[in-house]
Amino acid sequence: MSSQGSTIYELDTENQICHIDGDWDQFLQANTNQHQDYENLKKRRVLGNKLESYIHDTNTKMLLQTVFAYVRQTQQRKALPYRCDSADQKRYMSMQIEPLADAGLRVSHTQLRSEPLDPPVVIHFESTGNGETVWRCSICNRIESEQVWLEPDEAAQRWCRNSFNVSYTVCPVCMNTV
Repeated sequence: MSSQGSTIYELDTENQICHIDGDWDQFLQANTNQHQDYENLKKRRVLGNKLESYIHDTNTKMLLQTVFAYVRQTQQRKALPYRCDSADQKRYMSMQIEPLADAGLRVSHTQLRSEPLDPPVVIHFESTGNGETVWRCSICNRIESEQVWLEPDEAAQRWCRNSFNVSYTVCPVCMNTV
């Protein structure tokens, strides 16, 4: 999942992570903040666990389950564009899901491009418990407050802040697009 390559993992029929290739641990080390449990997210710790156990919100779980079911049923590859931003970079990504034998899936995450996020925006998962929590889309990374979905840098400028406590969901635009 870095600009240097892809991270690829395989899921069995129950969406259990059964194989990981690529730069998983390197990407993790470069992108884990102090509020995340780095050790429990390393490759050796996630192998054998269900992918859903790492997805916190119901809407994102349902969306991925729908895409996975589509790929398994049609036996056709599906691409899902998404964002995986750092505090100072908008990172445009692609998730490629392809069918394998015995209802397994191969999921590849590749960075397509990045651009500066100005001003930088720091995101804290809601469990930090400090201040107001706003919604953030798991797919496009837009932030919702006062019934408006904005890019993180636009939200920072509009609300005069560079840090947000977030809960994840899927925004209406992404839900309808996927």
